[in-house]
Amino acid sequence: MRRLGLLLLVCLALAGCGALSDQTTVHTRLADAGYTNVSTFHGTNNGTDRFEVSASSSDQEKTTEQLAEAVWNSYPQHVDQLTVTLNGTSEVYSAEQLQQAFGDRHVTVKPDDDAATDRTILTWLAVAAGVFLLLVTGAVVLVVVLVRRSRRRKQQPHQVYLANPPPGWPPAA
Repeated sequence: MRRLGLLLLVCLALAGCGALSDQTTVHTRLADAGYTNVSTFHGTNNGTDRFEVSASSSDQEKTTEQLAEAVWNSYPQHVDQLTVTLNGTSEVYSAEQLQQAFGDRHVTVKPDDDAATDRTILTWLAVAAGVFLLLVTGAVVLVVVLVRRSRRRKQQPHQVYLANPPPGWPPAA
């Protein structure tokens, strides 16, 4: 059981490393472009992939549109909605708006992995159901064995020990 837990932990860690690496790349590119206090977050809510970026800049010429374009052209994960906050000013862009404003992305977009996630969830649910059924089966077998064992003990003839021997005991020879 410990090995299964360790395997699950390793799989989850490796699955998150790709997205984390991509966020680190965006963070580095934005810092190189002169943005400070950069913060990024990629999450999914009701099937919508959202990417949020927050940054500061002392250059007043920089706009949320420029920050959105920098993210659009450097973040390879699938994005349905981009929330950009620059110096406290927030803007929300849909993928269609970003496509119209900035054209095709300059990175190879990684495919949306919702189908793979669904398969993974279903696989783990099937494994959990199998383990649950094995545990229930084991519990039923244990109960049956214990009940049969207790019935066997009850069926053994009991030796009766009388406190006083019956009259005429021991028989006269």
